[in-house]
Amino acid sequence: MRISTSLLFETGARAISRQQAEWARTQQQLSTGRRLLAASDDPLAAAQALRAGDAAARAAQYEAAQASARSNLALAEAVLARATETLQGARELLVQANAPTLGDADRASLAQALRANLAELLALANARDADGQYLFSGYRGATQPFAETAAGVVYQGDEGERALAVAEGRLMTVALSGAWLFDRVPQGNGWFRVEAGAANAGTVVHDGGTVTDPAALTGHRYRIQFGAGTPPAYDVVDLDTGTTVVAGAPYASGRAIEFDGVRLVLTGTPAAGDSFDVAPSGAASVFDTLRALAERLAQPAAGAAGRAAVANAIASGLGALDRALDRVLEARARAGAGLAELEALGALVSAEKLQHETDAARLAALDYAEAASRFAAQQTALEAAQRAYVRLTSLSLFDLL
Repeated sequence: MRISTSLLFETGARAISRQQAEWARTQQQLSTGRRLLAASDDPLAAAQALRAGDAAARAAQYEAAQASARSNLALAEAVLARATETLQGARELLVQANAPTLGDADRASLAQALRANLAELLALANARDADGQYLFSGYRGATQPFAETAAGVVYQGDEGERALAVAEGRLMTVALSGAWLFDRVPQGNGWFRVEAGAANAGTVVHDGGTVTDPAALTGHRYRIQFGAGTPPAYDVVDLDTGTTVVAGAPYASGRAIEFDGVRLVLTGTPAAGDSFDVAPSGAASVFDTLRALAERLAQPAAGAAGRAAVANAIASGLGALDRALDRVLEARARAGAGLAELEALGALVSAEKLQHETDAARLAALDYAEAASRFAAQQTALEAAQRAYVRLTSLSLFDLL
């Protein structure tokens, strides 16, 4: 085999270039502290490091989402705590207004205080988070949820509940719908509500009613109608079917009236034709409830019948406020549970992030002792190859003559 001078030079130069490249790569590894400079260095380790890095980045995103969720829930819990105090204050005003010694002027003053509670509750319902989004407008975070109009308070949000992904497979609600929280609050005792007839002339006051057997409830509308006579008697008529459930039952103040799972205690003296309607609970805005109660307290109460009408309105209003308090307390419980869960999830996600970062660093990390030894060996080999190349290329047949 003939080896030409050009082939000899080319082979030697290629060998030196290869050794220079390996030496330079080792030098770059030492300067960066990374073993993996390209995926081709170790494809398997590079793929594993990439997956670990992606997992660490996702964990960092979850940490940011958790911080945002924590801020929103803490603010919502504080707002709802104040709303609880406002509703409890309104309830105390109604209890005061029910005192028999109060006059019209006293009740008018309490009506003013009740309007102040209404204004405060409305401001709380329109609270915003740190980003300027409304807490209780559902998905429509940029829309003010409640607006006061001449006809009453109108809800402008939607039914959604905004949520954030705070961990793998975990969406946490961070903003509730004001429709559920404030706008559609069950009335009465949550099962049914009691309303005194507008034309009642007696002094009978209801207690709001209780349920004796939920399975016996029909969901129908009933009317308790008082007739003439001494002692007075009453009928209970199912307004949906037109049938009489109780006929000619003697009435006694303070004695319970029971039918179809309903128990109602009436106290006072009825007039002939007085009535009380019992209907399914239904739902109403807590703002409209407070507004109606304030208007009722501001009206003069003429005589014993007028005071009984006020007492009946207060009895119905207390039931409605209790249901509103139930909703607010339920929302507070959800916020508190979310904050507690975030504490646990925060520790878990932080640990996962640290583990993924450690795995990615371990896979890409350089063994400095091995790399330094290899660098020295490569440098020695490169210098030897360069000297040999110089010696070889300087040989000539004339040197042998």
